[in-house]
Amino acid sequence: MTARKDGTDVRVGKDAAAAAAREAKGSVQEAIGKLIGDDAARQRGTAEKEAGAADASDIKKSSRA
Repeated sequence: MTARKDGTDVRVGKDAAAAAAREAKGSVQEAIGKLIGDDAARQRGTAEKEAGAADASDIKKSSRA
């Protein structure tokens, strides 16, 4: 069972943590790409960071309902 006594869903917290981790990893990859001058690595990092941010905003929207 994933629902707590106070009615919150445990899965939302885990999904939010995963989205934040994805965003942070993308940010690090983007920074490394900038430092070493690798445009492909920078672009992959940017894409991953934006995907993590999108996941986080989707989770916030769905938890409001």
